[in-house]
Amino acid sequence: MFNAVINSLDLKELELTGRNYTWANSLLEPTFERLDRVLVSTDWELKFPRATVQALSREISFDHMPLLLSFDLSPGSSQPLFKFELGWLTRDDFREVVIDSWRQSCSGISPLEIWQIKIRWLRQFLRGWAKNKSGHYKKEKKDRISKLDVLDEKIKNSSTTTVGD
Repeated sequence: MFNAVINSLDLKELELTGRNYTWANSLLEPTFERLDRVLVSTDWELKFPRATVQALSREISFDHMPLLLSFDLSPGSSQPLFKFELGWLTRDDFREVVIDSWRQSCSGISPLEIWQIKIRWLRQFLRGWAKNKSGHYKKEKKDRISKLDVLDEKIKNSSTTTVGD
């Protein structure tokens, strides 16, 4: 029932940092579980894209770890939002780049955590790939514009000499 409500509301779990668990029992050989989570809507995540959740240490004898939700509201204080460019789909090596990134093995507690880790890696990789490609295409564009300028100059000179003769 709980998962059905989460799915129906289209909520997403924010990634937990600091620890892999949020609860432990008090036995000599304790059981560790991740019971506490921070769930957000897509709208909320768009308003606070730099939000993080950190599991803090237990200073007092509670069985749950306190969670600290932080978000930085100052502009430019972190990496800019990731923006997928449709033009990437037309690049020759884009598909291979995505497949190679996605095949990287990672350890996660749940399928959701594995997916979140892989998406984060893919975003980071695509940022670098896009900058590299952008630089390559900018250079190629500059070269082509330079060649067009040379051709324009030749046409201009040839039409001037033809008209003057």
